[in-house]
Amino acid sequence: MKIKIVKEKRKTLLLKIVSTNEILVKAPQKLGDDKIQNFISSKEKWVKNKVKKMEELKEFANNFDFSKYIYKFGKPILKTENLSIDFNKFTSTKKNKIIKQQYLSMFDLLKEKTQEFGKKFGITFKDVRSCTSTCKWGSCTSNAEIRLNYKLIILPEEIIDYVIIHELCHTKHMNHKPQFWKEVEKYCPNHKLLQQKIKAYSFVLKKCSDSG
Repeated sequence: MKIKIVKEKRKTLLLKIVSTNEILVKAPQKLGDDKIQNFISSKEKWVKNKVKKMEELKEFANNFDFSKYIYKFGKPILKTENLSIDFNKFTSTKKNKIIKQQYLSMFDLLKEKTQEFGKKFGITFKDVRSCTSTCKWGSCTSNAEIRLNYKLIILPEEIIDYVIIHELCHTKHMNHKPQFWKEVEKYCPNHKLLQQKIKAYSFVLKKCSDSG
């Protein structure tokens, strides 16, 4: 593994994993090399565990091919080439636009789920709209308008349910304080587990991305 050491004006040592084959170490300008090496050695087990996790997530992400398949609830349901007779003859830009439109056409499923949960849990909201963020699965405005990422439909249903419940609870608590999480737990007892599961799908936000 490549180790890059940068000495700069700082008081503490910092180790950052740049990729699965490179780490960056930032150290105080006057700190001796032996102390820096000891610091790196002390982090060896931690680095190995982190790199292993990164490799596992990368391998998991590679199981999804958004150029070839349309996904719903975590599984492929349709080949993209079947979206149009001349699909394989189109430019990549046009292919991406068609793929995105296919996902957007399924947004009503997310909207219906939100309305169903709102009615079931007695939570009122203004509206549900789609969004195209590359960093968020959903959000809730101060006037109780819920926005859900159209790519959310790609994820397993239990994770979709968690995200919707999460945003519904923001209509009552516009923060992540203990009161908010107590509200989430009322409707989704295993939310902590689902919070971890959703991290494995973060690649969808950018990899599937704007597929249009």
